[in-house]
Amino acid sequence: MDFNNVLFSVQDKLPKDGISAMTLKEKFESLSESKQQEVASNLPMLGLKSPALVFWVGTFLFGAFGVGRFMIGDMALGCVRLGLTLVGFICGLFMLESTFFAICYFIFGFANWIWWIVDMFLVGKKLRKKNFDKIFNLMQ
Repeated sequence: MDFNNVLFSVQDKLPKDGISAMTLKEKFESLSESKQQEVASNLPMLGLKSPALVFWVGTFLFGAFGVGRFMIGDMALGCVRLGLTLVGFICGLFMLESTFFAICYFIFGFANWIWWIVDMFLVGKKLRKKNFDKIFNLMQ
């Protein structure tokens, strides 16, 4: 079985460093023919997530609510991100009542904005690494 056919189906879901593809190719070629067939047939069942979908929907559109983190399985940071947004929103509701709430609103809003920008870069990279790990573990 040719590894290029296998790689073609998953290359957009792997890290873009080139080393990952070479590592998978070496591992795939070291497998027996029957194991190669098994890997190729089980690849669609791994549930690899699309980095483009996670970026546009999870991080760009709904990133303030931690959706991108939830989509890649990072539940703890997704909950923290959602909590940060909710606390900021609640402070925003009461910011006309007190200077304390106004300051909290701006602090939480700024922190959320910075985290959103950082997640634009980190979430996709982490997802690609998780996809690579799933494929590599399938070849074990």
